[in-house]
Amino acid sequence: MTNGSIVRGSWSRRFMMAAIIQAVILLLIVSTAIAPYNSYAQDISMHDEDLTLIVNIEASRGHLMQALNNKSIGNDNGAIAHAGHPAAEHLDKIAPIIEKRNPELINELRDKLTRLPSKVPAISYEELRAEIDAIDALFENASNLISDENKGSVQFWFEVMKMLLEHTEEEYEEGVEEEGTVSNIIEYEDAQAFIVRAEHVFTTKVKDSISSDTSVVIERFFNDVKMAMDEKRSADRIKELVDGIMPVIPEFPINLMLILVGVVALTIMIGRVLMPIKATVYNGYSNR
Repeated sequence: MTNGSIVRGSWSRRFMMAAIIQAVILLLIVSTAIAPYNSYAQDISMHDEDLTLIVNIEASRGHLMQALNNKSIGNDNGAIAHAGHPAAEHLDKIAPIIEKRNPELINELRDKLTRLPSKVPAISYEELRAEIDAIDALFENASNLISDENKGSVQFWFEVMKMLLEHTEEEYEEGVEEEGTVSNIIEYEDAQAFIVRAEHVFTTKVKDSISSDTSVVIERFFNDVKMAMDEKRSADRIKELVDGIMPVIPEFPINLMLILVGVVALTIMIGRVLMPIKATVYNGYSNR
């Protein structure tokens, strides 16, 4: 083997070693950057359960609001229908989640929700309000079972809003099949209730954590969609309004986005630090 071959081999190994060092450092940086997010990724089922729990609780609150509204005007049939929806449509979705976290709570909640419709005709408006207030207190206890991370996450509450808006579209489409005419009063009132609950989530959980410009846009949306519903505009018009606000509601997890931005920035920085090393190695090899 010639001296030239030995020298070229030596510098080739040094060049390869520099590349390996860069890759190892980058791997360590990426691993460190995503470490805080690992718990979130591993706990995605918990996140989904929390989302399912809150969305169905808020929808149930909407149904009970309409039960009370119908009772106030003497429409017991409407009140009975709305009072029965939480148990019929949402209880099966939230019961397994609550049962894992607080078995006593779900037993009491199940009992009150299933008994409520049969009570409606025989009780007064005030008595129905008391029944619903008691159920709402249980809903509040159930809401507090979600993780602390989600309780304080604007992204999480945006997701709740989005799902309620999607349910609003679905209910309204069933309630108003032709513009100007209510084809199914219960579904129409459900849609009105869901938009009210979505607005409540925005006002209490989101508004104070976003820019004033974004807040104004979302508030205008809620005013427009409620007015369109009151006017019994077409389902296509409601869909247009809801679809129009969706881009304002972020879908990409904020924490993950920040992590990815950080990783990209660190990658660039490491590349700039190691580039002179590789250049030196290369120049040294060329000079030989």
